[in-house]
Amino acid sequence: MNWMMKFDPRRCQFVRVLLLLSLLFSPVCGLARAATAGVQPVPEQPPLFSSEIRPLLSRYCFACHGPDEGARQADLRLDLQTGLFTDSSTGQPIVKPGDPAASVLIQRVSSKNADLRMPPAELQHQLNTAQVKMIGQWIAAGAEFDEHWSFRAPAEVGVPAADQESWGRNEIDAFVQQRLRKEGLTPSAEANRATLVRRLSLDLTGLPPSEELLQQFAGDESEESYQRLVDHLLQSDHYGEQWSRHWLDLAHYADSDGYLGDAMRPWAWLYRDWLINSLNKDQPFDQFTIEQLAGDLLPDASLQQKIATGFLRNTLTNTEAGVDLEEYRLKEITDRVSTLGTGWLGLSVGCAECHSHKYDPISQREFYQLFAFFNDADDVEIPAASETEMQAFQETQEQWQQRLQELRAELNSVFAVIGADDAAEDKLPDVAAVEAALLADPKKLTAEKKQLLTSLEKRSEPTIDAVTAALRKHAGSRPKAPTTKARTVAARKETRETWVHVRGNYRQRGDTVTSDTPAFLPPLQKRATDADRLDLARWVVSKENPLTARVTVNRWWSHLFGRGLVESVDNFGSGGSAPSHPQLLDWLAGQLVERGWSRKEMLRLMVTSSTYRQSSAMREDLQQRDPQNVLLARQGRFRMTAEQIRDAALVASGLLHRRVGGPGIRPPQPDYVAAISRNVTWEVTKGPDLYRRGLYVLLRRATPYPMLQTFDAPDSTVACVQRERTNSPLQALTLLNDPVFVECADALGAILAGGMEGTNGAAMDVTKADILVQAFRRSLGREPSTEEQETLLSYYHSELQGAETNPQDALDGSDPAIVPSPELRAWTAVARVLLNLDEFITRE
Repeated sequence: MNWMMKFDPRRCQFVRVLLLLSLLFSPVCGLARAATAGVQPVPEQPPLFSSEIRPLLSRYCFACHGPDEGARQADLRLDLQTGLFTDSSTGQPIVKPGDPAASVLIQRVSSKNADLRMPPAELQHQLNTAQVKMIGQWIAAGAEFDEHWSFRAPAEVGVPAADQESWGRNEIDAFVQQRLRKEGLTPSAEANRATLVRRLSLDLTGLPPSEELLQQFAGDESEESYQRLVDHLLQSDHYGEQWSRHWLDLAHYADSDGYLGDAMRPWAWLYRDWLINSLNKDQPFDQFTIEQLAGDLLPDASLQQKIATGFLRNTLTNTEAGVDLEEYRLKEITDRVSTLGTGWLGLSVGCAECHSHKYDPISQREFYQLFAFFNDADDVEIPAASETEMQAFQETQEQWQQRLQELRAELNSVFAVIGADDAAEDKLPDVAAVEAALLADPKKLTAEKKQLLTSLEKRSEPTIDAVTAALRKHAGSRPKAPTTKARTVAARKETRETWVHVRGNYRQRGDTVTSDTPAFLPPLQKRATDADRLDLARWVVSKENPLTARVTVNRWWSHLFGRGLVESVDNFGSGGSAPSHPQLLDWLAGQLVERGWSRKEMLRLMVTSSTYRQSSAMREDLQQRDPQNVLLARQGRFRMTAEQIRDAALVASGLLHRRVGGPGIRPPQPDYVAAISRNVTWEVTKGPDLYRRGLYVLLRRATPYPMLQTFDAPDSTVACVQRERTNSPLQALTLLNDPVFVECADALGAILAGGMEGTNGAAMDVTKADILVQAFRRSLGREPSTEEQETLLSYYHSELQGAETNPQDALDGSDPAIVPSPELRAWTAVARVLLNLDEFITRE
């Protein structure tokens, strides 16, 4: 319905009121709150090498004096202890503990001589005075060297004692409170009940809460009610949908191949459905990992475990005529290595494809040792029909066979009767041969069978013609077995040779390598002489691996707080951020292992903490001290994901279809979007499926769905562990004009207008203020303030008057006989305001 766009005289007024209400309901726009400065507390003790000195060396020195032997200058390596504490070419030590002035490192980074100062002037980035001073303080204090923090095994951490038992609820709070106390800060007050239930529902299921859930929680302020709410949401089938969306970003899942051809992958959703089911049943993260990296190698691997390994098939595939297929096969393997590094190890392993890593101790040779694990697998498609599909096929097959028996008996009967009256020279052909010819594929008939059927037709026997025609028609309706196939991989019987690709060019062969893991991490435990993907998967989630548990809990934390304890969620290496709460991170990593790698247990731990339950409101004392909320003195406030925004509108309007799993859907989109792709067809989904969650929108790599792209959905070409959050005019225009949101506003307006009438059209004893309360609950999860009610009621009456004065403005040209009532038009205008608010698309 487009009649709302006909309000030409008032459209500017509508936008002005919309902007006014956005400011009214959101005093400070959440998308503009972030400041550029982080927390820089003054050190109370000598700087630590791993968290303060190494990051400086990584940023300014490692490019020329780090792990990459090809780029290394002066044969000097500063990322290793042996390199830092050796003598320079002048005979002086690079670092002399206790004596900064005698240390070449200080001399070069602080030199006034442009020819001597490091980094070189042409690089146009130098250490500032404070950074040079910090390095000097470290050397003066003895230059204690320790390994990069994330490469060390998580320490066994004791939980700090809390001095405010009334605030803290679990161990997380003790760690957070200890840091706040050190900074002279206090936690924020707990968010109100309406905010908490909406926050929990959005975080755990991706959907806003129902009105019933809001009322139930608001009416019970006991601690037990909060715990019950958490358990209820974790047990919801929608939990698996929400958390699968996070993982699908990492897997860079899509329903098409990418590149110019961008061929469709009709059953890619089988992997997505496995993922949803895995999360809903809380499959331990270690097994979750193993099945995706090597499910096909497990003993007696099930179909679902093989489908899980379809994780590796989410890479782009180039099937264009004329391309070098081997080149693009190897590109897919390179992508799998990079995704492994990003998703589990939190390292930019892909940087070592063409040369040794410039910042982390990953050599190019080690990159191709990881490459070798995946080089010994072939892409395969395996039959993967569901039980439902097979049952339906079998039932149809049985019905078809039953009818075949009836026609077969009829054919035999007719042949018996006519054959008894035939003369010898006019004898009927063998009935079995006739039946075989009739049931055969018409495109594959032999000359003998064609001649047999032709001779039978020439007889012009009505009874024979009738039964043969029926048999031929029935043969054409033979049920077809399901052709559903899952994309996965299978180990080769004969291994492929793997070699280092010189400068990343696979045609330039370097040293031959075998499968192995980077030497700076704990050694791989092999089951046989040659390690395979199953060995690799088990190594990834071994207790000895210092990275996986840390990276995993940090990523989950970032989804619940808006930023990770390590801000660089995808980079735990030398170039990444130091953890804001290192002891808390290590404690959480240990808990993940101790609690059986249970995702639900860890999420329950996080969301039941007082830290999570704080208000997200900015405080004056935090505005300058901690604008990025590094210290966790409040909750995060951030815009919802693209899919959540669409889902929230569908929920508010009552249109959401909650079916879980199955093929993707195609919502309306402009024709020109598909016109630029070879996949030019975009048949809009019909019926209730059109209103399924954004998770199920068909993802075509060459032509992504515009609404999702506008709200920063990733492009599915590389692994994404943290989405960007931008703020652009296109987002406001999409909320106002996109067909999905226009239809949702129409539907919500109809619900609100219906509140004024009973089912028979009779007036009900309901005030407009009551309807506004309902509107706020459906859209924002709370009740309006008095000021908000007055503002919206004034707007409602303004729109009502305009609709009554100019009824023809409502016509969209489709059917002049249908004119929406003034009440419907006015309430729809109110609905559009609510669905366009900053608060509506924001998770508080």
